[in-house]
Amino acid sequence: MRQMKKSKSRWAADLSLSPPSSSSSSSASSSSSSVPAASAAADGDDRLTALPDTIRLHILSLLPLKDAVRTGAISSRWRGLWLLRWPHPAHLQFSPPATALGDAADEFVAGVDRCLGDRGRGLRIDSLAVALPPGRRYDADIKRWLEYAGSCGVEDLRLAVSPSSHATTSARPGRRVARRYDRAAVSSAFFYSICECSNLAHLTLSGLHLSGPSTNIKRFSSLEVLSLHATPITDAALRRIVAACPYLRSLDLCLCRKLRRIVITATSSRLTSLTIVDCVRAGDVTVSAPGLRRFRFSGNYLASYSFDNPNRLEDVCIISGILASSLPRSNWVKTLSGLFNVKILTLCNLSLQYIVVEGAKAIGEFRNFRKLRELQLVMGMMTDDNLMDIYSFFKLCECPRLEKLFIELPTNMRDPFLEKYLTVSEGEPPEVDFECLKTIKINNFKGHSNEMRLVKFLLEKASSLESLVVVSPKELVGDELNKNMVDGCPDFLHFFETQLTNFTRGSVSANITLSEHDDRKFCPTHCGVYSTV
Repeated sequence: MRQMKKSKSRWAADLSLSPPSSSSSSSASSSSSSVPAASAAADGDDRLTALPDTIRLHILSLLPLKDAVRTGAISSRWRGLWLLRWPHPAHLQFSPPATALGDAADEFVAGVDRCLGDRGRGLRIDSLAVALPPGRRYDADIKRWLEYAGSCGVEDLRLAVSPSSHATTSARPGRRVARRYDRAAVSSAFFYSICECSNLAHLTLSGLHLSGPSTNIKRFSSLEVLSLHATPITDAALRRIVAACPYLRSLDLCLCRKLRRIVITATSSRLTSLTIVDCVRAGDVTVSAPGLRRFRFSGNYLASYSFDNPNRLEDVCIISGILASSLPRSNWVKTLSGLFNVKILTLCNLSLQYIVVEGAKAIGEFRNFRKLRELQLVMGMMTDDNLMDIYSFFKLCECPRLEKLFIELPTNMRDPFLEKYLTVSEGEPPEVDFECLKTIKINNFKGHSNEMRLVKFLLEKASSLESLVVVSPKELVGDELNKNMVDGCPDFLHFFETQLTNFTRGSVSANITLSEHDDRKFCPTHCGVYSTV
């Protein structure tokens, strides 16, 4: 009993309000306000930056959270100042230990209640994040916390249920216990409490069961960003929630395993971004949103993609991590042919095979990437056939303004065996000219013959190339042959450098960099999407 009390008191102290230090606020204020306006102007600051901190903090207190954060772009002296715009902690974060179950979950709830009670009402909250331990229901608790947060004008709300630790057990009774804990851990009735948070602009829910709200659900009058992660929401519930968010501009759906037909209807032009990741039961997506500019999809290919205005999309990511034995039935290529204005595009090796098969039937429809600036190819495998797919893409799809090309090669050292369902005759590289291509980055380069041929092709055709960055995988770096060093560089990198320098270059000023690690100097726009596959 004595040991149990000790552990409870210890982890109750883990509850943190994460406040910015008051000392840093006062010191920043005194030091900044002592700088004369003329001196600030001489340093290149504008008149707003030259104002005393007290006035700038007052300005920040009048702005919504997102606008307050954006003031960091004015100058370095504005950056991070928004964290101090209230004299009290306004970013509240509560998280339990990983082992919190049973009585520990009750103690967690009591700890949150004590912190909020001591804080008092009427003090502004910018963001509230609560990670709930599994093992019980939280309906009444969440309702109570949301009422408090709503009265304090919360703008950013994040609620998550941690997965049960019992889920890792292999015994069958353990799995039953895990399911029981998971069912008990989630909340099913808090929509109306969330609707009471009139200033709420950003809502993230993870692991919470969302029962379908009724047709007369109240409107989320200010919600702009909605993220649902590992949330078993139904098709009907999703449609009602989106319909209740007239100002929604970004919707993220990840691991929502109950979704089958994703129908997004936004009557206004505010919805600009839709991301769907690993919603494994989904079969089709229908989007009617006149303002949609960004569509990012990762998971099993859908049978049907339907957009009312595909020609308005500027940022598109279509990735599948599945190595299928045959091409799944899908109308994706028809949708691809309508992307007249796409500027950023990410495709996987399966996407390229769709283009080779379907695009050959309608060549004219694919000469439409005239505004494409950035292309990323995520290759789940890289055989000679896959190389021919890349060649065929550039033959079918003209990209005259392409400036950045990223190629993510597979991490496995040997190409996996896959039954060939598509026979591609080996051919010569297409006659194209990447006259605007300035940056090429290739990850997981292992020096296989088809990889060497790809680099040779790109170097020859990129007449304005400035940088070629080649990064080798960790598995290759740790190999026995890498113990030999030449000029302070592993032997395999020296070998690659010798090979690459012998290739003909379309641009004599191209700088080739070979590295053992990725310094992240050049990163594709969609690097965070495919990493979840």
